[in-house]
Amino acid sequence: MTSPGSGSRLRSAPLRAFAPLALQLITVISVIALFALVWGTRSDDSDLHSRERDGVEYAKALDKLLPVLVSAQSNAVSAKAVKKEDFAEALNAVADVDEKFGSDFGTTNRWSGLRARIETLPEQGGDANGAFKNYGEATDLLLALYQRVAQASGLRSDADGVISYLQDAGLEEIPLAVVWAGRFQDQAFIAGSLPDPARDATKEVFEDQLSQLSNALTSMAVSRQLVSESGADVAADMASAVDNSDSGTFSTTLLQNLDAFQRGIEALAPPGQTTLSSRPVANTVAAQRNAAQEAAVELSPTLLDELGSQVDDRKSAADTGRILAAALLVIAVLAAVASFLLILLGGRRSRAASADGPGPQGPQGPQGQHAQQQPYNQGNPDYAGYPAGTDHLGGDPYRNNLDAGRDARRERVGVPR
Repeated sequence: MTSPGSGSRLRSAPLRAFAPLALQLITVISVIALFALVWGTRSDDSDLHSRERDGVEYAKALDKLLPVLVSAQSNAVSAKAVKKEDFAEALNAVADVDEKFGSDFGTTNRWSGLRARIETLPEQGGDANGAFKNYGEATDLLLALYQRVAQASGLRSDADGVISYLQDAGLEEIPLAVVWAGRFQDQAFIAGSLPDPARDATKEVFEDQLSQLSNALTSMAVSRQLVSESGADVAADMASAVDNSDSGTFSTTLLQNLDAFQRGIEALAPPGQTTLSSRPVANTVAAQRNAAQEAAVELSPTLLDELGSQVDDRKSAADTGRILAAALLVIAVLAAVASFLLILLGGRRSRAASADGPGPQGPQGPQGQHAQQQPYNQGNPDYAGYPAGTDHLGGDPYRNNLDAGRDARRERVGVPR
């Protein structure tokens, strides 16, 4: 007969057995959801930093072409020969990186247009204004290619302060400073060839000469101001990058090159001078521009190396996060599988024990408080182990008991049988 409450205990037994498994499954599901979030975010970060690293490599190739093109422009404006062989190494370097990353960055058409424009530039400058215009179009295309690489690689939109400031200095301000410094030199050369306004000339001629000189001085003032602003922006970007850096310091070589670049820019374009009242000496400007450009050529590679190092650190952290997320997922799954196996094994042992019933000792053993001994009769398996004694009372137990009692009373009173 089933005792009251035994049915509820039987129904609750499976629930108690599988409750740990349910908890493990909930834990695994939670870990999987967390893994999906972490893995997706870290994967996006890793892919972004890989793309940024490609952008840094592309910018390094452009840095090889930039000074060559600007120097060729100055040669063409001053009627010096321009050797196309000087472009070969730089053009091949940019072509190689564009072949690798051009389809991803969308720069292939831009690079093809720039290369075609460079190949059509005259090797011998005859018309200073014409050379300035033609080379100016080529340098504009080169600056646009810098900006496209910065945008398409994700460097410009990176939320990290250090990367953002370094890319602005390396892919925006330094190229601008080099280009406008070259234009300032070329404008100074062109302005030097202009005649002084002749007061004894006719009014129309005097006004024309005065207008040309005024326009040249204005153009030079604008170029010099842009050089000064770009140099100041580079210094500000580097200071902000240092402030946002965890270590707060950069390499000594980088800082030394930055100081040399600032001195070169300030010598060419002193801060605070926004106008020109007279034509500067072309040779002096050329020497100052060469010094500033050489400083920029020294600074840019070290700055891009630092930018690449910062990107690599971010990518390494993202990859480490992905590995950690995967390891936690594996551990959670293995723990759930182990728990499931233990529950199955425990259930099988419980069913086997229930089928066999309690042992001969019982749940409390032979000395238990409620232990019961089996009667010593023929039903006891140990009964047959003892020999039966002689039956002195005969076959009738009732009569024998009466006779035994009578004999016992006679013996007590001394009456013989």
